Amino acid sequence: MARRERNIFKRRDGRYEARYPKGNDANGKTLYGSVYSRNYADVKEKRQIIIQLLQDVKIEVPLQMFPPLTQLTVVERLRQYLASIRNKVKPSTYGVYQRYLDCYIAPFFKDTNCSQLALTGVQSFVDKQFESGLAAVTIQAVYCLLKKSLKNIVHCEDAFTVKFPRIITREIEVLSIDEQKRLENAARASDSINQIGITLCLYTGVRVGELCGIQWLDVDFERRVLHVRRTIQRINCVDGRDRRTIVTSSAPKSGASQRSIPLPGFLVSLLNEHRKTSTSKHMISHADGKPLEPRNMQHRFKRLLNLADVRDVNFHVTRHTFATRALESGFDIKSLSEILGHASVLVTLKKYAHTLDEHKRRNMESLIKVYE
Repeated sequence: MARRERNIFKRRDGRYEARYPKGNDANGKTLYGSVYSRNYADVKEKRQIIIQLLQDVKIEVPLQMFPPLTQLTVVERLRQYLASIRNKVKPSTYGVYQRYLDCYIAPFFKDTNCSQLALTGVQSFVDKQFESGLAAVTIQAVYCLLKKSLKNIVHCEDAFTVKFPRIITREIEVLSIDEQKRLENAARASDSINQIGITLCLYTGVRVGELCGIQWLDVDFERRVLHVRRTIQRINCVDGRDRRTIVTSSAPKSGASQRSIPLPGFLVSLLNEHRKTSTSKHMISHADGKPLEPRNMQHRFKRLLNLADVRDVNFHVTRHTFATRALESGFDIKSLSEILGHASVLVTLKKYAHTLDEHKRRNMESLIKVYE
């Protein structure tokens, strides 16, 4: 077998990538460009042509075009980093990163140079975000983005020796059994979209985006299984369009979120009745057949809360309510974790520890029967 040339390798998407030197930065480090092809010989030829062209025209790269990273401002470096990963992450993830930069990082650091970051410090940035009331999980996500984008910057190591304030975990909100019954009755009395949407979430724990992404082909009526294969989201539009946001359909947030959920008999019957009157491939849809987006479903949920005389909570409470009822009914934690689409059992244990306490107490009380 012929030996492959250096700097030519096969990518995960099946294409070959050939790298070629195109100049040096201000520190003398070689900068590379890349060409791509499905064929090894083709990509090798493309690279050779470009190298020859560069040698013929003797292109010299001005040093000022590639300033040392330490001469960039923090915001410039973040924008540079986001540009480099744009095609490597989901559009929704990229939109979140862009929002972190525009809303939190840019206002604080403004014209701060990367070389001054150790003096300015990230600690004060983190402290200010906590003082402003930003959620702890968001602060940690913003911090991680900042750290990843600047990890190769000289003299920035000390800036990331950050101590996070103690995070007090708030107990999750759950509907009481009486509130759940009132909400289900209100959904049943309104229309089929509300009934099927709210009921499905309360008895499967699917997220609102996953609910809106369900198509009829995702329901196996014979085996009584729901396959969660996609999620619908409204994300920030970052490609220069006139609109500020767009609705996208993509795979769920993680590999574990793509899952199969067994359906109880009453839910299969309810879905079957709804399917008979549906004219769309989407389970939850507008009159024109287009899928209902999460924002609209959340508005419907808020109106139902008022009709049912239930306190104001967010839609995600339906998911917490399902998990709590499941544990109260004796679900084992492994099965529940898989149905919820959590990355690991530890996530489920941590999130629903308060419910497990009650479960453990009932189990301990049952030991009394041994001595009776």
